[in-house]
Amino acid sequence: MIRPADDSLFEISNGVGLLTLNRPDHGNSIRAEATPSLVRFFREAQLDSGVRCLVIRGARKHFCTGGDVQAFARALKQSREDVQRDFNERLQRAAELVEAVASFDRPIIASCRGVVAGAGLLFALAADWTLADETVQFMFSHTRVGLCVDGGVSYFLPRIVGPRVAKQLAMTGAVVAATEAQKLGLATSIFAAGELETQVEKLSTKLARSPQAAVSITKRLIDDHANLRRRLDAEREGIVACVGSDDFVEGVRAFTEKRQARFPSAADA
Repeated sequence: MIRPADDSLFEISNGVGLLTLNRPDHGNSIRAEATPSLVRFFREAQLDSGVRCLVIRGARKHFCTGGDVQAFARALKQSREDVQRDFNERLQRAAELVEAVASFDRPIIASCRGVVAGAGLLFALAADWTLADETVQFMFSHTRVGLCVDGGVSYFLPRIVGPRVAKQLAMTGAVVAATEAQKLGLATSIFAAGELETQVEKLSTKLARSPQAAVSITKRLIDDHANLRRRLDAEREGIVACVGSDDFVEGVRAFTEKRQARFPSAADA
């Protein structure tokens, strides 16, 4: 029996597994301490042949607004060495989640509405189909708090939009709304708000009734994630360097104070 991850709900019907991120009052953000249970969930789903297609969605308004930024604010009370040690451990756990998602060898559909940011980008970018409604916003907001991308974004994003566009999105903290998201390939299809669930059900049912060996082998052949771990290690090293900087301190303070950040490294001499 597959256990739902912390802060989530799970149900299965006719071969379709439905994972709902369930912290709607917090934008379905993912707490660091919930990561191990998400890893466990994906590993258990991989071992259960009854899950022939997996749908990931967020409860209510948003898909997933990312990680717990308030935890970032608490980090400002620590020494920089402790913060770097803490983030190094977090990113090691996050890498296990990325690999668990990437290793799931049956179709994944991300059903997205509202904000898709931070940790939420993993599910949307790693999915085989990302169906969204007209409210969707893909937010590449890492640089806004002085961080480089993580959570496999540096691996999955260029595979979808190409290296040049990936750099433009990630380096500028871009916010990509529905129409542009579909043009770039971030969203497979965009639907009216009231149509999304119907379209997700239609596609997931079709995939659950497909020849399973053919589908899973095809997915593995196309994905070829041989270099994923090396990229995740590089992301972790990058984040550890970033959280040891004055820019991270200023970025988090600006976020919590709801003002424009004034990054020390970008100040005029």
